[in-house]
Amino acid sequence: MPSAAKTENIAPESLLTSYQVGSLLQVNPSSVNKWVKDGRIPAFRTPGGHRRIRAADLVLFLQEHSMPVPKSLNNAAKKRLLIVDDDPKQLSALKRLLKSYKERLEARYATNGIDALVQVGSFKPQVVLLDVYMAELDGIEVCRRLKDNPQTEDMKIIMVTGQVTPEIEKSAIEAGASECINKPINLEALLEKLGLPNQVDALSS
Repeated sequence: MPSAAKTENIAPESLLTSYQVGSLLQVNPSSVNKWVKDGRIPAFRTPGGHRRIRAADLVLFLQEHSMPVPKSLNNAAKKRLLIVDDDPKQLSALKRLLKSYKERLEARYATNGIDALVQVGSFKPQVVLLDVYMAELDGIEVCRRLKDNPQTEDMKIIMVTGQVTPEIEKSAIEAGASECINKPINLEALLEKLGLPNQVDALSS
């Protein structure tokens, strides 16, 4: 069976050894170990004490240092977006619009705040598009909980609502959101926030 470093479409959560990372990047594994030791790449320790590097963290490291991303890491390089909204029509519209970006964007969806918190833990999105008004656990509280958690405090959160007022915007920013925007979502603006090229015409056809 081929090693994970030689397979195509390595998943974002795949854990790679220093040797596999070195093979992917065509560098000596000792250089990889030094990057880990210097804190430049996060790594996990197995029960046996071996280092493992998450593929998504490796991609971030490469992008931050303007280094080429190997083809086999294309899947791990996808932007990860979690959309949280209790309006089925809103979710359906966004699913349809974002479908054309499936090669570069992995989007997941939640219909309530509790499900959103669960999915954040397993999916580890880079951006959360979070509805302000939801039953039981509203978006402001979800945002506050994410920002109070050291593991998710750096996650970018964009709050959305039918009509942004100064009061709502103030609450969203105080909870830790980067901004609060109006529905319906401006697709072109959303793609810019995700760092994806704008091809709205292609999506609208």
